[in-house]
Amino acid sequence: MRIAIVGGGATGVLTAAHLARRLDAAHDEIVVIESGEALGRGLAYATADPRHLLNVRVANMSAFADQPEHLIAWLSAHCGAGEANPFSFISRGLYGDYLAELAERTLSNGSVRRVRARCCDVEEQAEGVRLTLSTGEALTADVAILATGHDAKPTLGGLPAEPPWSAGALEGLPPDGPILIVGAGLTMVDMALSLERRGQRGPIVVLSRRGLLSTSHRAAPPRSLDAGEIPFGAELSALLAWLRRLAARFAAEGADWRSAVDSLRPHTQRLWGAMSPEQRRRFLRHVRSYWDVHRHRMAPQSEAALRALVVSGQLTIIAGRVVGARRVGAGVEVEILRRGVAAAETRRFARIINCTGLCEQPLQSANPLLQALLARGAARPDALGIGFDVAPDLGLVGADGTTSRRIKAIGPLARAAFWECIAIPDIRLQCAALAEELTQARTPSVAARGLASTAGR
Repeated sequence: MRIAIVGGGATGVLTAAHLARRLDAAHDEIVVIESGEALGRGLAYATADPRHLLNVRVANMSAFADQPEHLIAWLSAHCGAGEANPFSFISRGLYGDYLAELAERTLSNGSVRRVRARCCDVEEQAEGVRLTLSTGEALTADVAILATGHDAKPTLGGLPAEPPWSAGALEGLPPDGPILIVGAGLTMVDMALSLERRGQRGPIVVLSRRGLLSTSHRAAPPRSLDAGEIPFGAELSALLAWLRRLAARFAAEGADWRSAVDSLRPHTQRLWGAMSPEQRRRFLRHVRSYWDVHRHRMAPQSEAALRALVVSGQLTIIAGRVVGARRVGAGVEVEILRRGVAAAETRRFARIINCTGLCEQPLQSANPLLQALLARGAARPDALGIGFDVAPDLGLVGADGTTSRRIKAIGPLARAAFWECIAIPDIRLQCAALAEELTQARTPSVAARGLASTAGR
């Protein structure tokens, strides 16, 4: 059997590693298709700034859930015992090194190879799938796994804003120039710390609709929660009231609200699945921001550094939105409407940086593969527009409602179906489950092997 994995970031490398553990090198082949030079890093782990920390403890970031010491052992071997603390938060760049080495070891397996190209289309056929590559060649396989990870958000509503990790985001900034960061999530935290590290002395204004800042991790006692205690399918208001009572109960028992949120982690996909489409809409509109700041917490070191910027007065957080912006000379003039205020105020900034998050809507994706699948009807957006429509077995759902048997979507692409499937602890479980499924459903390999040229077609 040949399996083609489209994407060589964290999701693609984890998928390949889990498959390589289960498949037979003598009879099976795994092909990782990635156009970039590095494997394993993607957008999340390509940063070289040591102040950009993981927001999950080392103990929960092993590539393999059944080998929780895997990352700890790697850190001990490469960085010494000091970095191998299971309760520490290492830099995202260092974690990228771990994934890059995992990619190297996976490729050394006789059943795994890499193709340096961009995949432009995947077509399901009677006996397999055909993948069209940017090199003008095609690859045939039995199964294609779409592991393209996160797309960067292309624009910010037409505003003259820089994406956070582009070359132009920080280039040429006057040291005393005021900066506007739109979005107050974890990307903003990294950007603010990068600005401080490069010696930026000017004021930093952070603008988000609700002005909420991510909470921080603490050493909260772990608590487990039995599924029978959870009101699956309850109305959203009743579910929130139940969660507040749970947090209060855990706090009274000497734990913390973090213990309550963390105890839900094994159950969040089922909670999401039990919601009606209308409940999901209401969650996204009214609850998501509050859930995100409690669920996706920053490392304590990041919180301390950010708080120092706030206390010094250099960084200010405003609840509101941009209602207009125009370039004026070398800067940008911005109209800001604060939450609860009738009139907008006008302020001048040296630059706007867009930290509102990653692209979720498939129709806005710049990935030619995803656009080709949508255009041909081989894929469709989910009803809420936050990802692709994906079946419980990760099969891609087409415009006619048919689930593909041979094209799977994993990780962030499957967010609409599972909600909590974008972090490493969740992705590794998906990878393990998919590897087990494909191992048990092994089919005869397609006849064609290698790359077949499509030049001139």
